[in-house]
Amino acid sequence: MCWCAPIAAAPVAGGRFPPPSLRCRRRRGRSVRADASPEPVVTQRKKVAVAGAGWAGLAAAHHLVKQGYEVTLLGAESGPTEEVEFPIFHDQPRLPAPFGMLTYPEFPSLPLIDRLTSIPVMAAVIDFDNTDTAWMKYDAMSARDLFKMFGCSQKLYKEIFQPAIQAALFAPGLKFHGNRVPTSLAINKDTACISGIVCGEEVHEADAFVLANGLSSLQYIIKNSPFLQSRQEFVNLLHLSTIDVVSIKLWFDKKITIPKVANVCSGFDDPSGWTFFDLTSIYDDYADKSTTIVEAEFYNASHLLPLNDEQIVSEASSHLIKCIQDFEEATVIQQLVRRSPKSTVHFLPGSYKYTVRGSTTLPNLFIAGDWIVNRHGSFSKEKAYVTGLEAANRVVDYFGDGDFAKIIAVEEDEPHIETARNLNRRANELKTQIPFSEFFL
Repeated sequence: MCWCAPIAAAPVAGGRFPPPSLRCRRRRGRSVRADASPEPVVTQRKKVAVAGAGWAGLAAAHHLVKQGYEVTLLGAESGPTEEVEFPIFHDQPRLPAPFGMLTYPEFPSLPLIDRLTSIPVMAAVIDFDNTDTAWMKYDAMSARDLFKMFGCSQKLYKEIFQPAIQAALFAPGLKFHGNRVPTSLAINKDTACISGIVCGEEVHEADAFVLANGLSSLQYIIKNSPFLQSRQEFVNLLHLSTIDVVSIKLWFDKKITIPKVANVCSGFDDPSGWTFFDLTSIYDDYADKSTTIVEAEFYNASHLLPLNDEQIVSEASSHLIKCIQDFEEATVIQQLVRRSPKSTVHFLPGSYKYTVRGSTTLPNLFIAGDWIVNRHGSFSKEKAYVTGLEAANRVVDYFGDGDFAKIIAVEEDEPHIETARNLNRRANELKTQIPFSEFFL
C-alpha cells in the first residue's frame, strides 16, 4: 500500500517523507545521525498509486503487483460490482466485413433496404487507418454528418447507429473504490514530478502515478491543481465533454426468456441510448434461480439523474416491457440504481486535438482509459484494459525494473479491407480519389 499521510505532516525537501531509519533524531540536546552499520542494505519496493479501479486501473495495478511494486488503488466507492464482456458474433460462422453485421444482428423492424445503405460506410472504414491524419480528418465531422454523407438511410441511423454510438456497446460497469476521491495532485516543483495524490485531507505518496479515474475526475483534479493548469496538455483536457450514465440492476420474481444476452436498444422518445444484459444467462450463480436478473445502462441520461430510484426503476421497466412483453407480468423484487454523472466521454467534432496519450510531460505521471489516444485499435472496455497495461509498461520502463505486460494485438484487417486501404492510401498520396464502387468490382 502506498503510504498515506495527513496534509499537515511535514515532508522533507522535494515532497518526500524519509523512511524512519534515515530520519535524524534529537537526544539530550545533541544531533545524531543514523549509524552507518554493516547491516545489509534492503532495497525498498517502488510505490505506485493508481487512481480509478475500472478496466484501466485494475489492469495497471494487477500487472504492477505481479512485478513486485507496492501498489495503492484509489477510488470513490466502497466496493466492486459485477462486470462482463462478450463477443458480439460469438457462435456465428465468420463472414467478410461488412456482411457479418448485415446478416447476424437481429433488427426486426429494420427493412433489408435500410440495412444495405450501410455498405457505403465501408469506404470510411477503409479510409480510417488509425493514424493521426485519419483521426484529424474524421474528428472534424459528426457521426450524423458522416453517415449522411455516405448515404445511410434516416431509419438506419436513428434506430441503429445513433443509439449504438451513444451506448458504445458497453458492458455493465465494473467499479471498485476505497472511499477515496482524488481532488488534486501534490507536485515536487524541483523535479517537476508528482509526489502525491491528494484525497481530501490525505496525501497518498508514491514514486509513480497512474490516473485511470476517467475524464471528468481528471478535469476536477486539473481545476484544483494550479501547476497542472500551467501546462497546455492538461488545459486542453478541459475542452472535452462528458455525458451522464445511469445503470439499473433489477431482480424480477419470475423466469423470463430473453432471446439475446446483450441488447442495444432504440426507437424510444427519450434522447438516451441504452443497453440491457441478461445476467441470469451470463452468470452460472444465477442459472438455477427462479428469478430473472437484468442490468440496463442508459447513456446521455441527464433527464434521469433528478429522478428518485423508484422513478428510474419504473422508467427502465417500461423500456424492458416494450422490448419483451413478458416483463409486464413480472414484479421487481430487488433493485440497485447507480448514477454516474459526467462519467463517459462525449466525442464531439473537434475533440481529437484536445486528447492526450498515455505519457505526460511529468515523467512519473501516466494516464489510462478508453478516451485517450493509442494505436492498438481496440475500443470501449477492451481499449481501457489495454491502456491500463500500457500504463503499467510505462511505469516498468520508467523504473527499469520488471517485465513488460504482453499486449495481444488486434486481429489484422481482412485481406480485402487491407487491399482497399492500401489503394486508398496510394490514392491519397496522389491527391486523387478512387470511387467506392471500384473496391468491390
